[in-house]
Amino acid sequence: MNQLFDETYNDYRTIWYGYYEQFDQPDLIKEMLQIIENDKRMSEAQQAVSTSWVFYCKNLQGDALEEKVRGSIMVRLLDTHYSVHCNISDFEFVTQFDAIESWKKKLEAALNNK
Repeated sequence: MNQLFDETYNDYRTIWYGYYEQFDQPDLIKEMLQIIENDKRMSEAQQAVSTSWVFYCKNLQGDALEEKVRGSIMVRLLDTHYSVHCNISDFEFVTQFDAIESWKKKLEAALNNK
């Protein structure tokens, strides 16, 4: 994945990346862990209060309103705890919610070493 933006505002750093193919792509968690670990070192040097990562999906999904939705995975590090949130289309919510929630919990556990 390529870094798209890196911004620090009032000691809150946000880094955007694009693009992953899909949640269940092989080694996505491993790749994200490496990216986050590398970026975390830089955040510590900058002494950011919180660092957030936004990873955009390459694919667009249609929704019920015929609009296009780009999924994203968001990770936030505050103090020593990572939180993970996923934005998905209504179609993904209906058809893949359980798989995405399971994947999200695996990523969060790996980040928090649980």
